[in-house]
Amino acid sequence: MTARFAFAPPRASVLVLLVLMGLHLVFLLWSGAVTPWRSVVADLSYLPVFAVSAFLAWDAARHSRRSSEQRAWRWIAAGLSSWWVATAVYFLLDNVFHQTLFPSLSDVFYLAALPCITLGLLHLRREKRSVLNRLNVLLDVMMVVLMIGDLLWSTSIHFTIASYPGQPFALTVALAYPAADLLLCALLVTLALWQPTALARRELLLLSAGMASFLATNVIYAHQVGLNTYRSGTLLDAGWTLMATLFGLAAALHTPSGHGAATRAGRVDPEHWTPLSPHYAVLLIFTLYIYTHLNPLRLDWVGHRILVLVIGLFIIRLTVVLTHNHALQVRLAHQADHDPLTGVRNRGNLEGRLQRVVESALEEDRLTAVLFVDLDRMKLVNDTFGHPVGDLVLREVAARLTAAAGPDNSVIRFGGDEFVVVLQTLQAFPDAASMAQKLLDTLVQPFQIVEETLNLTASIGVALIPNDAITATNAIERADQAMYEAKQAGKNRWRFASADLNALHVPQANIEVQLRGALERGEFVMYYQPLVDMQTGTVVGFEALLRWVSPSLGLVSPAVFVPMAEAREMMGGIGRWVLRTALREAKTWRDGDLPDVGVSVNVSATQFETPDFVSDVRQALEDCDLNPACLTLELTESAVVANATTARVTLQELKALGVHIALDDFGMGFSSLGQLRGLPVNTLKIDRVFVQESHGDNAAFIQAIVTLGHSLGLSVVAEGIEDPQMLRQLRAQGCDIGQGFYVGRPLASGEAVRAVPALEQQVRIDFARMANPGEAQDTPS
Repeated sequence: MTARFAFAPPRASVLVLLVLMGLHLVFLLWSGAVTPWRSVVADLSYLPVFAVSAFLAWDAARHSRRSSEQRAWRWIAAGLSSWWVATAVYFLLDNVFHQTLFPSLSDVFYLAALPCITLGLLHLRREKRSVLNRLNVLLDVMMVVLMIGDLLWSTSIHFTIASYPGQPFALTVALAYPAADLLLCALLVTLALWQPTALARRELLLLSAGMASFLATNVIYAHQVGLNTYRSGTLLDAGWTLMATLFGLAAALHTPSGHGAATRAGRVDPEHWTPLSPHYAVLLIFTLYIYTHLNPLRLDWVGHRILVLVIGLFIIRLTVVLTHNHALQVRLAHQADHDPLTGVRNRGNLEGRLQRVVESALEEDRLTAVLFVDLDRMKLVNDTFGHPVGDLVLREVAARLTAAAGPDNSVIRFGGDEFVVVLQTLQAFPDAASMAQKLLDTLVQPFQIVEETLNLTASIGVALIPNDAITATNAIERADQAMYEAKQAGKNRWRFASADLNALHVPQANIEVQLRGALERGEFVMYYQPLVDMQTGTVVGFEALLRWVSPSLGLVSPAVFVPMAEAREMMGGIGRWVLRTALREAKTWRDGDLPDVGVSVNVSATQFETPDFVSDVRQALEDCDLNPACLTLELTESAVVANATTARVTLQELKALGVHIALDDFGMGFSSLGQLRGLPVNTLKIDRVFVQESHGDNAAFIQAIVTLGHSLGLSVVAEGIEDPQMLRQLRAQGCDIGQGFYVGRPLASGEAVRAVPALEQQVRIDFARMANPGEAQDTPS
């Protein structure tokens, strides 16, 4: 029984409501009779009507679940109670004490009733609206209030002002009644134009009808009072009790929010309840108002000003409506073309838009591409974490694809976990491959959704236009087929629609896929190539050289994977691992049989430019407990000169640590002598291109570099020495350090250390032969 009555009026309330309606019917019949007791009975009949209405409003507040509804019905009940008290006080003064006083105590309660009802209705929740929509409501309210105010002015207000000369307090109280009527008018229009979501349709209609009855009764009453024709107990008085009856009926039928289907069935639904009707009513009132004021000569100065204000507000209202309609059209157009979940374009009219891109590309003879992106194992995410989390993932995927694709390209949600990326303009087909890999790279990054960290991959198919297709439909189909090939090949990869292009580019793409995670899988190894003093033949250090041994690809050349790692922003982690590994090995050498050797580590341009590079070097030296002087960082000439100002600051910080700096591949860049003088470097490394062709102009160039380096107080290293003739010439030209296959091949750390004695002996023998060429010829081999 409790659940049944949770959203229906209790039996007692229904009985009281029937009594209320019966009393009102008796009053209506009585108001038509002519009797000296009519006024007394009329005053008495107010009391039970407003008492029962107030009771029902209090009961509605008690049964409401939401605090906003409770406050609303409490204020409405307070307003009805205040009117009941006012009527009781008026009855006592008029019929018991036979005193006609104005203002009196009853006026306090009469005037308090309307603000209480207003506060009650304003507490009801309303749907959120845009600024322009709220402005429309405000303008409509102002127009109706001004028009009703004009009516009140012409029917009662100017009579009221004339009736209380020299009585400011009485005049203020008298004018408070039409002011309350205007407040009631504003509330009524607001209620009609911006309906509360907590009210059922029948409740809204009953409350609106009650306020309309109350407002009309007040206007007619004020007019009759101004003409001194009002008589108590007439049919006019039924307007106030009708308001109380309708309010009480709305309270009795109130369905509290939060009761499931029963609640939802009764709420005001703008899809089914002619939402434009109130606006048409406002337009009708405005039309009638203008029609009745066609002759402006009949208007006094107040009427003239109100007419001008109303017309001005109407013009502003039209302007706002046009602006609102334009914004609405833009929003609707956006909604029609965009996916509501992710915000990117939807599949609607995709083929039409893409066909225009295709036709434009064909006319301008330019290359475009369609990328079909399908998320791998998205169903598992939905099944494991639920569709709400899956929706958040799709939003993040769309955002990442949009950011990676850039503003010149389009991202479309094709459906479910599938997206289409249209590349408008390509310089060459490898650009499409680069974009596909870029999308894979951005999607492979972990997704932090609420409290879950999710890892996703994607498969991408690439169709080129006009190479693979010349229509939008065919382009999408070819890209879709290529995506399935990528998925069948192992997922987290891309494929061209063209088999020839796949044969050309997929191997490189496979290297990229295998490279990602190679560091974590422990596939990198370090080799060390000796650096030999060109005067003594002593090994003074080793250059650390990175090698990648892939289980599936075998030994991959650094010339292949290092540029790829730099392009994919993977060299930061790899470079830190290389530095720490090399320093640990150097610590082992120096603590063993080679206490004076150092280690040289190559630094990529991207690694060198990171803000925390110097701190990484400092921390690595501290962790390995190694003297900074035994570390040489090799930087390419182009990496240093590219941003000489920033590079100079970083190099100064490294020099302050005690680290040595070598300028690698010197001579291949475009350094000026002035730039070189300003850089705090210790060593110049002559590029192997000049060393391996050390004759003619190159020999002179090498000599110039050696002379330049020595004049600046720098040591000079010659790399790429592959035969005795190179060694002899470079030593004769004054190179300080030699490096190359002839001097010593790169070996693993242990093998490199064990080979040092034999290597030094062989180099010294070579140096001796150079010093005594005739003796060397007589020496048996």
